[in-house]
Amino acid sequence: MSDARFAAGLRESRRGRWKRMAIGFLAAVALAALVWLVFFSRVLAVSSVAIDGESTLKESQIRTAASVRGGQPLARLDTEAIEGRVASLKRVQDVSVARSWPHTVTITVLERKAVAWMSIGGTIRGLDRYGVDFRTYPSPPKRLIEVKVVVVGSRERQQTLGAVASVVRLIETKDPALRRRVQLVSASSKDSIELDLTSGRTVMWGSRAEPTRKLSVLRPLLRIKASRYDVSAPDQPTTKK
Repeated sequence: MSDARFAAGLRESRRGRWKRMAIGFLAAVALAALVWLVFFSRVLAVSSVAIDGESTLKESQIRTAASVRGGQPLARLDTEAIEGRVASLKRVQDVSVARSWPHTVTITVLERKAVAWMSIGGTIRGLDRYGVDFRTYPSPPKRLIEVKVVVVGSRERQQTLGAVASVVRLIETKDPALRRRVQLVSASSKDSIELDLTSGRTVMWGSRAEPTRKLSVLRPLLRIKASRYDVSAPDQPTTKK
């Protein structure tokens, strides 16, 4: 190979190397610009908050609890922290926070729904399907079943409320006819749930176990004239006149 051809090849090799370096440099600059644009600039910053799913709560209450700071880059938004703050609202059962590019934070809430009520210190409180008391009523709501729980320990009390609420929910959704007869659901523990029916009748339901089985056994059992019905052991139901 002649010296001229060797020199030409060397120059071409250098040009290729410089070209690759230039492309790499430009790519790095573009990436840095993109990172700055998304994570640090105000071009894609938070400018609005959208609320969805609220029914009894006001949008202003959710916005205040969420405490979303406007002007911060949307990509750096701490969605988990916002969810935690909104979830602290008693009436919120579940919440999700999402980025809606380019400038919006969307907060979607699922509010608790009352399935029963109970008197706590003279205040009428609504219970959700998990036994959580989450709202106050000015008077006993006619559409809800009253609940009475006599349990001292906080953990045992909440477990009992959860068991009672699940039974109430079952009756409401699976047996409207029985629901119309139930006047009160009481319990001294999570395993001793009782239903007070019209005409002075009572049902010993027991624990929350085998709920569908107990319901199917109770339906024909109520045709028997009695003052007390026991389906706590559904395979061995009893009645007492």
